[in-house]
Amino acid sequence: MRALDSQNGFGKATFGDDISKFRDLELVRTDPATQTQFYNYLTDNLKVGSHRLTGITYGFYKDKLYYIELRMMGEANCRGIRELLSAQYGPSKSPGQAQTSWWLGQQVTLRYTEAPVGYATIVLGSNQLAGQRLAQRKAAGLPAV
Repeated sequence: MRALDSQNGFGKATFGDDISKFRDLELVRTDPATQTQFYNYLTDNLKVGSHRLTGITYGFYKDKLYYIELRMMGEANCRGIRELLSAQYGPSKSPGQAQTSWWLGQQVTLRYTEAPVGYATIVLGSNQLAGQRLAQRKAAGLPAV
C-alpha cells in the first residue's frame, strides 16, 4: 500500500506531527493512562473530493498525531467515499464483515466501516504510534482501545 504510506495522514496532517502544529482544536476526550487526547478540528474542510463529511477527530499520543477519524452520513455519500478509497488504494481486505474494509500499509492502516447503512467511519492510524499506545495500555492493565 505505497499510496497509503506515502500520504501518511490526511490533508495537511501527517502522522507524527506535534500537536503544536495544529490550531483551532476542541478537546473531545482524554485517556490519561496513555497520555492520549482526542480533538475535533474546528476549521477542517469537511470534504473528501466532492463528498461531504460530518466530522473529523484527531488523536494525539504523547502530543504526536497518531489517529484520524472521518465520519459521514448518507448512503450515496458513503458509497461514493468507499469507491474513492478503492480507486486510490486498490482492493480492500475484509475480515469477514461486509460493512468493514481494511487497507494495510507498512506505516498506515485505514479502516472503513459502514454500520448501519448510510453511516460510515474511516479511521486512519499510524501503525508505529498506535502500537506504542497499545503497549502502554496493556502495561497499565487496560483494554486495547
